[in-house]
Amino acid sequence: MPDVWENTRSRWESVRHAVDGGPAAGVVAATLHGRPGLSVNPIAVTGEAGVGKSVLYDALTQSIRTGDHDSSRSPDIEKHATVLRFGSRRTRAAVTVIPGQLSTQREKALQDTMRGDASPHGIVHVVAWGHNRIWQRASQRDVHAALAADGDVDQEAVRNWHRRKEVADFRLLVDEIIEGQAAQRLRWLIVAVSKCDLYWDRLDEARDYYIPGQAPRESPFALLMRDLENETSLRLSVLPMVSRLMRHQYLPGLPLGTSQLDDAQIGALRTYFGQELHSFITQRNGH
Repeated sequence: MPDVWENTRSRWESVRHAVDGGPAAGVVAATLHGRPGLSVNPIAVTGEAGVGKSVLYDALTQSIRTGDHDSSRSPDIEKHATVLRFGSRRTRAAVTVIPGQLSTQREKALQDTMRGDASPHGIVHVVAWGHNRIWQRASQRDVHAALAADGDVDQEAVRNWHRRKEVADFRLLVDEIIEGQAAQRLRWLIVAVSKCDLYWDRLDEARDYYIPGQAPRESPFALLMRDLENETSLRLSVLPMVSRLMRHQYLPGLPLGTSQLDDAQIGALRTYFGQELHSFITQRNGH
């Protein structure tokens, strides 16, 4: 039986080579007007604050256009009814985007979405390899003070700070899935490694951080992915993703991160991610 992580790594590399080589055929998505609860494919989008969950949904539904204004913070739960189109085939999905901020709203959203009778069939868990956006000035100052107390405040220190929080957040989700407290109808989970245009020149490092099986010492995140493989029958995937072209501010005073890809390459990434999502939604069985 092929190793699941060899297959995952191979899929990641095929996407990267295709993006470096040129654009791919498109996946079209459109909004379906109607109540989300009537859909047969419930999906939850999870992840830390500032990773780009809402903008990823917008990218998948073709709601982003070149020249659009910057994204905005989404503190509330978002529910959408969507039809994903792939060629002549259509797939209906009810997508719930769970806010990343630690708040009573987020806890209620997790409780209602992940533990209810209509818990999702699939989860898209969004990560950013430490490139989370910190929305509030007060929070930016708090992070700067915490990092300054431990050493230099630079881009790598900010990324490490976010990655530690990201692992802690993912661990809570993984533990609840394994223990059967959350998402009891779950069939699949895709990790969307977002904003990868900001670190395309370090994509191998990001790949090895999120996908088990290659690094001599696996990251805490990769170990959690192994736990999901060993303790559940979920179909799993990890793919690079960019939702839109934008600059990234680590913290005020630090150099901005800028995209290393063009619009056509970002479009190809969105296409391949859409193909993977469609495949997972339409396959009824596990691995």
